[in-house]
Amino acid sequence: MKRLIVRGAAVVAMAGASAGCPATDDGTVPLLEVDALWPQPLEYPAILGPVSGVTVAPDGNVLIVTMSARELFSAANEINTLTGTGECCTPVAGVVEFAADGSLVRQWGGPDQGFPWPVRPHGIGIDPEGNVWIGGGWFQPATPGGRGGRGGRGAPGGAPAPPPPPPPAAQYDTHILKFSRTGQHLATIGTPGGQPNSASTNSFGGPADFSFDAGENEVFVADGYANHRVVVLDIATGAVKRSWGAYGNTPDDAPQGPYDPAAAPSQQFGRVTCAELSNDGLVYVCDQTNNRIQVFETDGSFVEEVVIAPATLGLGSVRDIAFSADEDQRYLYVTDNMNERVYILFRETLAVKTSFGVGGRYPGHFRELGGIAVDGQGNVFTAEDGQGRKVQKFVNIGMGPVTAEHQGALYPAAAGGM
Repeated sequence: MKRLIVRGAAVVAMAGASAGCPATDDGTVPLLEVDALWPQPLEYPAILGPVSGVTVAPDGNVLIVTMSARELFSAANEINTLTGTGECCTPVAGVVEFAADGSLVRQWGGPDQGFPWPVRPHGIGIDPEGNVWIGGGWFQPATPGGRGGRGGRGAPGGAPAPPPPPPPAAQYDTHILKFSRTGQHLATIGTPGGQPNSASTNSFGGPADFSFDAGENEVFVADGYANHRVVVLDIATGAVKRSWGAYGNTPDDAPQGPYDPAAAPSQQFGRVTCAELSNDGLVYVCDQTNNRIQVFETDGSFVEEVVIAPATLGLGSVRDIAFSADEDQRYLYVTDNMNERVYILFRETLAVKTSFGVGGRYPGHFRELGGIAVDGQGNVFTAEDGQGRKVQKFVNIGMGPVTAEHQGALYPAAAGGM
């Protein structure tokens, strides 16, 4: 077993690290620069909601899943068209597809269309047949009866108000949707409105991400926002074939305390937000709230792990993963939505080579960074959730030496630092 702790670009090998002969690291990394004009502007009065997932189709088109429900916009004046108080704006549909040049191809999906659209769509993938899979997370509505979700007034006589009730289980998405590329609903996998349960074979608990094994006809699901597992399904039938928790343990839904950088590693996953299958048959799992990537064989056998930015609290430092476009997938791109950056790791050793991004709203900046994907030319696409509400493209301009532990915003050289 190998365990690494990464602080910035420094890697500390922990006791018990396995000996081996890693592939040669020549000191170079993919060089990227933001394309501030991608995607092309949407037709007025359309507005993007929070972008909770991104994927690249085999033809190079980019698909995003957005949170288009009115409740997910922070103020009525963002969607005046719907409230009748102004001309702008109308949220786009749940899935938006862009061509490689950034032009809009199509949009489809969303609430109230005859299928159980997730309360908080989260995660999008394209299977070997070209069908689109949509997962979900959780949504916390305002608590009725008072301001700020704190309930109503105190009881007569000055007694304190009772605590607000917990959010209903239906606010966790417990199913997966499958569509054709053009938005025809093909299947609902799992039971909508069910109870999260990491032992379940007929429902999920915030299924956050997907990757596919065409040879074995399997889909790996990061089941993840309420459950604590990776679950493997048959692509054709949706039947559960196997699942596992951290270190290959049986998944356990027992309450976990908050992450403590000084404590021993948790033996269960916290929040599982990605499960990415590499070309050489390894599954890379994002355990977001525990700041770690765990690597497994496809049968759930644990291989190794790396902890990134271990002092990070809150939502954690490991949100999503994408592989570089070369056949050997020499590099990993890892998004960190607490520290608002993307790490570039050398995959063989899991060493962080550099990172890029800064917090903000301009091109090359990140706000609530989440999903990430890479196309066949090595261009990188990022998705921003919450108040970020954008998808960005970082153009691959070749390979070059590492020049800084953290590169900041990747502006084009011709922009002179903008």
